[in-house]
Amino acid sequence: MKESEIKKPNSGKPSIGGQAVIEGVMIRNKNVYTIAIRKQDGTIAVVKNNVNSPALKHKVLKVPFVRGITALIENLVLGIKSLMYSAEAAMPNDEEKKKSRGNSNLILFFSLIPALVLGVGLFMVLPNLSTHFLGIIEKDSPFLFNVAAGGIRLAVFLLYIIIISFMKDIKRTFQYHGAEHKSIYCYEADKPLNIEEVKNFKTLHPRCGTSFLFFVFFITIIVFPLLTVAIQLLYKDFADLNIAYRKIITLVSHILFALPIIASISYEMLKLSDKMRNNFLIKILITPGLLLQRITTKEPDENQLEVAIEAVKAVL
Repeated sequence: MKESEIKKPNSGKPSIGGQAVIEGVMIRNKNVYTIAIRKQDGTIAVVKNNVNSPALKHKVLKVPFVRGITALIENLVLGIKSLMYSAEAAMPNDEEKKKSRGNSNLILFFSLIPALVLGVGLFMVLPNLSTHFLGIIEKDSPFLFNVAAGGIRLAVFLLYIIIISFMKDIKRTFQYHGAEHKSIYCYEADKPLNIEEVKNFKTLHPRCGTSFLFFVFFITIIVFPLLTVAIQLLYKDFADLNIAYRKIITLVSHILFALPIIASISYEMLKLSDKMRNNFLIKILITPGLLLQRITTKEPDENQLEVAIEAVKAVL
């Protein structure tokens, strides 16, 4: 089925979303979420939990350009919890599950450290060093330096996604990602949630985390340079500081000021692109994200579709 033929849910129908996890799919519907996992014995395990969302209690957190920050934090926490559960549920025996459950916090801690180090190295250190290698000096041309570093950062992100897509386990997770999108499309189109119907839909969806990440990296190219100019306007002696001090001030300002702005704009663009997905200009806007999803989503098999369907049914 073509994307242009897909209807949006009616006003009384809640919007659902989710993510792929290890051998399964997580689906969220407002204040509840479900995780469906294909176990080693071939059966499907489904759990349903509540989401303790501050946004459901405080209306100010639902305001446009504020809700993006809230959603980013909530989805990050929920995503990590879902991945940890799926890793445990996919284990072959109870003994391994008990061992994993007892060390879950330790596993989470030591898995996050390498991820953070890798993230800083790939998306901060490497772009900066590469820009210096090109002959663009930050002290002399801070705006141009940050634009070039942002472009390199986006290129590194795209290359990283392409490389990991060839890994066997990642490719299988990308198949579950495709199954998640197909099942959500089927739900939005008011079609019966069964394998025969779900398999007819595409794996690409405008309201996807992959598209959100592309917006983040692209908007970074615009916001980071502008923030650097703002710092220089407010602090006249900034360019004369020691390079270590300049880097610390820049890093802190990026984290405290730029990232919330970038997350907010990216989230609003994602919501707009989903709401107006058939608009010509919006189609142009979402094209890069959809092209990237051709890497992060793969065509699932029927067993994977069955898991995604069970996750959607449970959350409804």
